[in-house]
Amino acid sequence: MYIPKYPEDFNDSLRNKKTSEGDLNNKINNEISNMIEFMEENQTNNHSVAFEDVLIIIDRIYEDDDNYFEISVAKHHSRGIVR
Repeated sequence: MYIPKYPEDFNDSLRNKKTSEGDLNNKINNEISNMIEFMEENQTNNHSVAFEDVLIIIDRIYEDDDNYFEISVAKHHSRGIVR
């Protein structure tokens, strides 16, 4: 398995900013909407995004000639850094 080595200064988190719980929930809801829109446009079955110690995973579930989205949100998750 190939594990990418990001530059030393790679950082896509805004950990130094204090975000209120309400603002964070709004950001999560907006991100979920964008992710589902992306999945529908590109016919993908799963998608994940991480930001500000939040991890969102969406899976498209096919069941009985129908499909729906299963959404998992983890706040304050742990993550590793690979160099």
